[in-house]
Amino acid sequence: MPTISIQLYTLREALETDRDGTLAAVAAMGVDEVEPFGIENFDWLPEALAAAGLQAGSAHAGIVQNPEKVLAAAKTLGVTTVFQPSPMPRDAFESAESLKTFTDALNAQVDAFAAEGISIGYHNHDWEFLGATIDGQTPYDYFVSLLDPRVVLELDTYWAAAGGVDPLSLFEKYGDRITHLHVKDGPVEGGHGVTNVVLGTGAMDIPPILAASPNRAWVLEFDAAADAVPESAASIDYLKEKK
Repeated sequence: MPTISIQLYTLREALETDRDGTLAAVAAMGVDEVEPFGIENFDWLPEALAAAGLQAGSAHAGIVQNPEKVLAAAKTLGVTTVFQPSPMPRDAFESAESLKTFTDALNAQVDAFAAEGISIGYHNHDWEFLGATIDGQTPYDYFVSLLDPRVVLELDTYWAAAGGVDPLSLFEKYGDRITHLHVKDGPVEGGHGVTNVVLGTGAMDIPPILAASPNRAWVLEFDAAADAVPESAASIDYLKEKK
């Protein structure tokens, strides 16, 4: 059965205004777990999540930038998978040389995290699919070909679609290597800065994505929302109906 989670970046503004109330609202949504971001930067996370009765299953963090601090935070939170949420440097996907440098830096952390029972992985946006091909492949495919096979993938299905790639084709290509999905909805076209919408009310064809992912974690995310807390609750209800 899939695990239903929410990326707390969705609620970043609400968390700044009313941390405890927002986490209580998340707990009331009935999620199985949450996915916090920047775990190396927020010392309050373990206590606040525990107080709300929430468990962090996965997380986003700067693995390449600050591996020791990220590992310590992940152990404290009890997460089982940490995802590098973007390349470092940002333009790493623009050439084979820079991409190899980034991939080597990520691969270098696999053993240290694995020794603590934690997997590491990568979360995509759209630019990994949009650049010039490298060795006849999209930058994303070339990147994955360089990864240690123990590095898992969190497929942001919305950004893959925005990058012109059908998420289902990536499921076929990478199979169980994709352990987590970011599920979001919206206009797809229009680039960055667009407002996401409640799942099932935008342009994404979400049911086939979920149907093909019974053993993956379904992680709700809004990059931008009109009203994040109620729209998240409605979207979590959508995911629970599809489970």
